[in-house]
Amino acid sequence: SAASWVDLNPAGASGSVARGMSGSQQAGYASVGGVPRASLWSGTAASWVDLNPTGAAWSEALAISGSQQAGYAQLSGGARAGLWSGTAASWVDLHPTVASWSIAYATDQVQQAGFARVGGVTRASLWSGTAATYIDLHPTGATASEAYAASGGQQAGYAVVGGVPHASFWSGTAASWVDLNPAGFNFSVARSITTDGINTYIAGYGYSSVTNRYEALLWSQPVPE
Repeated sequence: SAASWVDLNPAGASGSVARGMSGSQQAGYASVGGVPRASLWSGTAASWVDLNPTGAAWSEALAISGSQQAGYAQLSGGARAGLWSGTAASWVDLHPTVASWSIAYATDQVQQAGFARVGGVTRASLWSGTAATYIDLHPTGATASEAYAASGGQQAGYAVVGGVPHASFWSGTAASWVDLNPAGFNFSVARSITTDGINTYIAGYGYSSVTNRYEALLWSQPVPE
């Protein structure tokens, strides 16, 4: 209800944003001294934990699952994908050596999904807790791609095909890419993925050329036996 609202803004912060929630914890960022700092809360403003890594100009936590948070920190001249386990000192740099920029948008406690900018191209990316585990998910023929969600070895996001974003689904490799763009839609993006053990569900949105409006979308498929 509206009355159940809890203000998580930490003392001394000029603003704050919560980007994800898992169990009783929330992840996002708080602006301190005009600088975004990756942040973790446990339901109250007083529980705020500053996750900004040592040496980072700024940072944001964009996702949380269990005890793990994923996002990025501004280090060495660019955004670097990374993850935390509840403290600033726990920061793990996921940034691939071949990339100029990278961001992790999602985690399921085992894998992290996002993008790495390689050779001037934004490429959907997957990690398993270290920079050395980096996997390039970018589909053949696409001009850009990003993964926004990860769950149980599967990822969702988009790939630009023919100049148009198409909602996309992967199972851990670039070759596994599935184009989800529905017929009659000018473009689409997948933003989340989950499973109930029977079906895999992907949610997102697209722009319909039939109704001329943005529409929420849901895709599903049976989980292989």
